[in-house]
Amino acid sequence: MKPELSLLWKHSGKLGRRLPFALLASSLVVGCGQPAPETSEPSAPAAESSAQAVGPSGNLEAALNSVTDEDDAVPDRPVVESLFAIPQGSASKATAAVFELKLDAKRAQNEAFRGKTLTMLDGTQQLLFRDDGQGGDEVAGDLLFLASGTFDFVALQAEQERIAQAQSQSQTQLTTAVFEGRELVRTVPVAALSTQFPVGQRVPIRPIGLATLVDPARSLIIRAPSVVGDPTRTWDPCTNVGNPNGKWTFNYLMTEMANQPFTGVAPSTFVREWVRQWEAAKTVNGFTTPPRTNIVTKLVNPWPKVGGALDLTKSPFKLVAIVNRLDLAGNNPAYGSGRAGEGRFIFAATEGTGTSCHTVPFLVILEYGVDKNDCMSIKTYAQQWQALSSMALGSATYNAALEALTEQFAKRDLSPRKPNRSSINQVRTNELWLGSPWELREFRLWNSTINPASFAAPGPVLGLLNSHTVAQTPDRATKNTLFPSYVNGNVPAIVALPPTYTVPLAWSSGAFRGGRAVVTSTFASPSSPPFWSQPATTIPNRQARHVFSLNTCDGCHGDEIGTPFTHVSQTGALSPFLSGALTVPDRADGSPTRTFNEVLGRQTFLDQVANQSCLTLSFLSSSAAVH
Repeated sequence: MKPELSLLWKHSGKLGRRLPFALLASSLVVGCGQPAPETSEPSAPAAESSAQAVGPSGNLEAALNSVTDEDDAVPDRPVVESLFAIPQGSASKATAAVFELKLDAKRAQNEAFRGKTLTMLDGTQQLLFRDDGQGGDEVAGDLLFLASGTFDFVALQAEQERIAQAQSQSQTQLTTAVFEGRELVRTVPVAALSTQFPVGQRVPIRPIGLATLVDPARSLIIRAPSVVGDPTRTWDPCTNVGNPNGKWTFNYLMTEMANQPFTGVAPSTFVREWVRQWEAAKTVNGFTTPPRTNIVTKLVNPWPKVGGALDLTKSPFKLVAIVNRLDLAGNNPAYGSGRAGEGRFIFAATEGTGTSCHTVPFLVILEYGVDKNDCMSIKTYAQQWQALSSMALGSATYNAALEALTEQFAKRDLSPRKPNRSSINQVRTNELWLGSPWELREFRLWNSTINPASFAAPGPVLGLLNSHTVAQTPDRATKNTLFPSYVNGNVPAIVALPPTYTVPLAWSSGAFRGGRAVVTSTFASPSSPPFWSQPATTIPNRQARHVFSLNTCDGCHGDEIGTPFTHVSQTGALSPFLSGALTVPDRADGSPTRTFNEVLGRQTFLDQVANQSCLTLSFLSSSAAVH
């Protein structure tokens, strides 16, 4: 953030809100994890195939004692009630305007912002909002912030015309969804404003997304065989059909991630060292992840070799989905620093040969940050995703447009500030193929700006994927000790809209965040409470219990919402959580009953970002809910 920004935005780069026309108050995600922070550019690691653990200054112990885990820093966020632009002249692309931003006085978290200033960006324009009684602000500390600048009322007119056209083509009233945290609480009608904006009229700047204009199968979760089986971009290890070097193959993506010209690490070594981490027990944040040694007989031994090295052109992983995660928007571009969420590839391992070859429950999810930071580039990127909804799914035009999008995050050297200069945030796996129970692991690249304590001991290795703690999920050994203590000690941050907590590496008297997440059964038993539960006498705030449990990997992928562990299976099938509205009685107490609609939220979010003023992004936020 720029040093001249107010105290508020030195501590908060993200803005949350609850608003009648709001579409999202938190991230609506599947698969654990927030985007890793993008920090200073690392120096190139040594080109060694058997690298040694290295601390930032060559001293791992010093690193453990001096480096903080940036994932733990979640800022306080205000909750916005309304935003208005008041034109001071006739409508144009740069009309002089006064802006009114009102924070919700009923939200306790907004007290930290009373009487402060905040800075907002609209394209290249910087707006200074004041609640300090100066510069036109009449009353200091009333949570009504004022700013002066210009606004594009021509674009706002075009947006109202778009809404009116969509309504004329719909037989039902247009609506937008309202979420509190991750819960769908209601839908509200949407109507176009008048396109006449008289001088002095307060014009609402409302974040509205038209979900019906986004096809999830084309723009969000893409599983069509004509796409994931495109012979020019994918390769099928069961049929040996396709292009082994295609842009959506496991070979290409891991080769780009390894980035041998920069790291000196051969792609085959990069992949083999990643697979090797199942072969021996791993200690992550003091917790032991047991080995699953049969990965050697099941995966490594059958994998074709060239000179003893894994032949990545014949990788036994089949693409099952490409996923747009724009909703993981991260820091807000309206406040000077943003991201365009994540782009993801989901692969399933295969076993057998010929007609007996099939995918197995070993999913590998490559989760890339999209290194776009300003509002206009993020908006353009969103428009490219939405444009897919109007193309024939799997056509040559569609697949070429999708490749143009995936190359914006999958290609090497796109993120010079990140390890390996790759945009990868993390690689995750969830599997039951190697052993029981279902297990989810997380792997990350490392550089000296990231706390090595969050990686497996004895320490992370430069240039390679390293075992890492799983986001928002304590180790299960803490259930009766640190878990209730943490929830009770962080209720305001957990129940905030959106939540503002991140599960730390350590809490109170010991290590807290775990090195893996497990689910003991494929489906949660409806008669038993979720794992992350304690009685009301132990955790009195039941909403805090629910939110915390839902935000864990094993809660979201299991018993908190009663779904299978995989939300996209090895066959590409979607869980109930990704299949429309899902109504679930509270799994610990039986009530209240909550409704979730993950895909509706993503549809609405994409349409909003693609089509509205950058100022509406001030209402958007990524929360501690990371699934």
